[in-house]
Amino acid sequence: MLQTRPPFRRVVVSRRRATRWPGLSCGSSTVRVDLCARPEYCPGVTEPAPTPDTSPVLPSFGRTLALRILALGAGFGVMVFEIAGARIMAPVFGLSAVPWTAVIGVVLAALALGSHFGGKWADEGRIPLASVLLGAGATAVLPLIGGSFPARALDLFGFIPGAMISALVLFAPPVLALGAVVPYLVKADTHSMATIGRKAGDMSALATAGSIAGTFLTGFVLLPLFPLPTLISITAAGIVGLAGLAYWVDRKGPPPGLIGVSALVLGSMGIGGFGEVPGLLHREETVYSSIAVTQRTWGDDGRLVRELWQNGGSSSAEYVDTGEPAHTYAVASGFLLAEAGMELRSALILGGAALTLPVAMKRAWPEMTMDVVELDPAVTRLATEYFAYGQMAEDPTFNVYHQDARQFISQGDRSWDLIFLDVFDHLLTVPWPMVTVEAMETYADHLTEGGFVVANVLTPLGGAGMGFFQRFLATAEAVYPVVRTYPVIWDSPPEVTQNVLVVMGFDPETMPGPDWPTALPGAAGAPLTDNHAPVEYLQAKVFLQGLGW
Repeated sequence: MLQTRPPFRRVVVSRRRATRWPGLSCGSSTVRVDLCARPEYCPGVTEPAPTPDTSPVLPSFGRTLALRILALGAGFGVMVFEIAGARIMAPVFGLSAVPWTAVIGVVLAALALGSHFGGKWADEGRIPLASVLLGAGATAVLPLIGGSFPARALDLFGFIPGAMISALVLFAPPVLALGAVVPYLVKADTHSMATIGRKAGDMSALATAGSIAGTFLTGFVLLPLFPLPTLISITAAGIVGLAGLAYWVDRKGPPPGLIGVSALVLGSMGIGGFGEVPGLLHREETVYSSIAVTQRTWGDDGRLVRELWQNGGSSSAEYVDTGEPAHTYAVASGFLLAEAGMELRSALILGGAALTLPVAMKRAWPEMTMDVVELDPAVTRLATEYFAYGQMAEDPTFNVYHQDARQFISQGDRSWDLIFLDVFDHLLTVPWPMVTVEAMETYADHLTEGGFVVANVLTPLGGAGMGFFQRFLATAEAVYPVVRTYPVIWDSPPEVTQNVLVVMGFDPETMPGPDWPTALPGAAGAPLTDNHAPVEYLQAKVFLQGLGW
């Protein structure tokens, strides 16, 4: 019941002061004030009882649990897109600092915008949380629909801008929508201004906890377990499932039937993958890379070549009929080593891939003790199953170690006649810890008397793209008194990216010295060190210049 109000008491105030008070009726120059609109001026007057909320409300425990699941799920989904996003871009942009910077930067920007818009939408109340999550799930499959977009972006915009635009188009929409979730949840879980700080902190902490779980599970479990398209589609369906949970909480948003159908459709989109690869024999995701095995014909003679691909780059290739190397650099390496003034008794190959080069060397020097360091055991398994290494896998003098290459050589006290550096992240990018002065000194400490180091470097021999090669030579010359460079394709135009074999050692009489033209660019710039090795920046210039191959 409403208590009868006493008669109005009227005062006259200026229009400027009127804007500061509720319950004012504005005329042209004066304002009539109903002071009873402010209860402190009318003792005994009570306000109308609030209209009861007739919308269905879940039990307190169930509602609270649902809100927390939504926070965890949104944070989890963000990290799936961030980690899987870098893998999706790897076949085009590699896994160097450039694509990672693009993906992380775009994800953080999308989260910030999502948080801003999420607060606005939650206050306005026109867009239900279930609709936001449904939009996140629908846009989550953009990488499946636009799988060819990164390659087109590289062609149209170049390396760094292409990576940024690819990440923006493929990953920003779902992450923005997921970033909007927490403001909705804070508002839904807050019933008193006295606890709003704690509620906001709790929801933010839960979303962060979901991101932590998403980071570890995606990197260590989900990526090796599922193909990328399947992982993306499962994530999309899971986000739509969160939309159904949001609808269950407040009964607002798309009808449950639409949510259910959307989850089924999006969850099945990963079956087709990113498209069929010609000659594909095997494909899988591992903790370390995306790997595939293909078989196709090369050249005019129609010989079948089997290749191992890692993160979009062909890391090993051999002829199916003979098991001999098909990559030009591997063939040239055999000729180069045959010119050495010593019988090779032991060799350490850093970077094995399908072990095509070590197998060829072992065939040339059967008595040699061959040690290979390959980070990914799945790659060695495929080498055993699909490549010529399978015939030598039981040879006790042929050993493969699964460990970080620099860590392996630093921890032991063994020495080798030859150390061959053949490590790549993607296409032409070299892990920077392998090419610093400190790394070169480590290699030198593990050479036998008269031993030498050979490095396979991909570089143009002209233009801004050869900056890394020149810095690499400066690094080598800071440790080794004898450094020789041999381009694999002698008559290749200087702007074309190609393999260059760099031979480093101490005794010129025992080092290979074939009658080949040497690479023209000399050393330039400061040597690379563990404290300063901008390898990704220098090698990005190769992409900016254009590979030309």
